[in-house]
Amino acid sequence: ESYLAPEHPIVFCHGLLGFDSVTIGPAIAPLQVTHWRGITSALESHGIQVLITRVPATSSPIDRAQVLFEKIKEKYEGRKIHLIGHSMGGLDCRYLTTHLLPPPSEQDPERPITTIATPHRGSYFADYFMETVGKERLPSVLGLLDMLPVSLPLRGDGKAFEFLTMENMRKFNEMTPDVPGVKYFSWGAVYEPGFIDTWKFSHGVILEKEGPNDGLVSLASAKWGTYLGTLEHVNHLDLVGWINTARYKWAEIMGREIKFRPAQFYLGIADHLAR
Repeated sequence: ESYLAPEHPIVFCHGLLGFDSVTIGPAIAPLQVTHWRGITSALESHGIQVLITRVPATSSPIDRAQVLFEKIKEKYEGRKIHLIGHSMGGLDCRYLTTHLLPPPSEQDPERPITTIATPHRGSYFADYFMETVGKERLPSVLGLLDMLPVSLPLRGDGKAFEFLTMENMRKFNEMTPDVPGVKYFSWGAVYEPGFIDTWKFSHGVILEKEGPNDGLVSLASAKWGTYLGTLEHVNHLDLVGWINTARYKWAEIMGREIKFRPAQFYLGIADHLAR
């Protein structure tokens, strides 16, 4: 009850390979899977207006921002909004604000963007991926996405992987300056993978070149504008609610309780925007 609700809607922007919701399983017993797991309902129960967007999962932030612009225009044309972007979604928000939305006016001076573990300066894992796979084999790798048990509604063209290299993100930042009057907030996360862990390899690749990271994005890359803090013992998927309950329980048993709770975190962001 102590969380405040912003007057204006919050638009959530997903990252690479993200979605809004998808249906998996047989037609007789379909299962609805949401990307922002448990977060939408938590915010809406506090009276917060939420729009969960879907953009091409593997396209560049430039192309994704165009789709994002149309969705926001369709739903909230002429209204003030709060943008929250996870991972590459934060880059979509920045490009949208710099190149597609009208600049803030004296009558509407604030238009905040909050980015969560966004690779503002790229991710060395993207460099490693492109060096290992190569442009010529990238279409074949993308074809593997069709073998997943769930199909991405908007798969995209795969340009995101090369776009997120550190050099290409340097160029992106030069062409996408911050807009005067827009407030930029950011969060980062750090994580130490276990002996057998989904993020162990990518974490090590990034750690060697960039330092502490959440498995895909380093702290150094995540900081943009006003940095609000570092989330401890949190990996890249935890940040959208895809937490491993077994890992949480094991940490509690070992006396290293993980304090991060996704719904509470985003309620806190909404409260921050309201205040």
